[in-house]
Amino acid sequence: MIKTEAPDSLEERFTEPKGFRWHSFTREGREIRFGSSFPQDSIPDAVVVVLPGLSEFGEKYYELARNLNDANLAFWVIDWMGQGGSGRYLSNPHIRHAASFDEDAEDLQYLILEYIKHSSVHPDKGRIPMAMLGHSMGGNIGLRYMQKYPDTFECAAFSAPMIGLKDFESMPKKLAVGLAGLFNALMGKSYAFGQKNWNDTARPTPGHDAFSNDAERGSLHPRWQVKNPGLRLGGVSFGWVFSALKSCLHVQKNMPNLQKDIMVGYAGHDSIISNKAIKDAFNALPNVTLNEYPHAQHEIMMELDDTRSAFLNDFYDLIQRTIIDKPETLKPF
Repeated sequence: MIKTEAPDSLEERFTEPKGFRWHSFTREGREIRFGSSFPQDSIPDAVVVVLPGLSEFGEKYYELARNLNDANLAFWVIDWMGQGGSGRYLSNPHIRHAASFDEDAEDLQYLILEYIKHSSVHPDKGRIPMAMLGHSMGGNIGLRYMQKYPDTFECAAFSAPMIGLKDFESMPKKLAVGLAGLFNALMGKSYAFGQKNWNDTARPTPGHDAFSNDAERGSLHPRWQVKNPGLRLGGVSFGWVFSALKSCLHVQKNMPNLQKDIMVGYAGHDSIISNKAIKDAFNALPNVTLNEYPHAQHEIMMELDDTRSAFLNDFYDLIQRTIIDKPETLKPF
């Protein structure tokens, strides 16, 4: 498990919260890093499991951890295999490769069963309920998980969930998967077209790019990577593209299996994820609240205060309604 150092002159709100702990486990050869922090001197009302997006890492979510702990919520975050402080698939650590996204869902299941549930217990009443919070690719994996294990979480919120990729929006779904499968068979472990190794100009204009309008939050991703080579990641492989498109189809097909309350936020200026796919997938579900954040770029939780606070307040409202106002959600020992 790698140890990281904070970038120079980092504002306190972006630094590791008091009591934060990093851990790791190995499942079937997959080395997975995860982290957690808890409210000080109180029993959490709920446990929030954060699922990051493509190429992200837990350090990027320290501010969120502080926010959740201040709201009396426990915070857990997982670094997916292939990124962050977790293991890599290939000898070139910059290439973001992937196996089946179902393996990521199983890594999440292992984390929950072996670590989160054991530490999420009210001393008098039972297990403290869990809420999912997933961004982009993490939202895709989270949805796969909920479709397979429907009773683990009481509710879920998603920021720009990867239901479909913008670059493939105009292409028939099965054709896109078929073409991606062909390239995967021919050169699956190679960079996809236009992808390359990490360099320090990958996100040169924080606050003025496809990720965020906030210069400070938008700079977190490259600043942590500049300081910590172990967090650096370049582009995706043909194998990742194939796995991602297959998982999008899988999630769309199994949407009717989602029975828990869900809040979905999509970014009005998203140029990475297909908002059309999000609306098509979620509109028909009665238990889903679909919210647009019209001024947001892709990373809603790294956005300007007004947008970010609106999303988090919607998430807090979901937890209040589905967990805090329903004491019966506490599970027996």
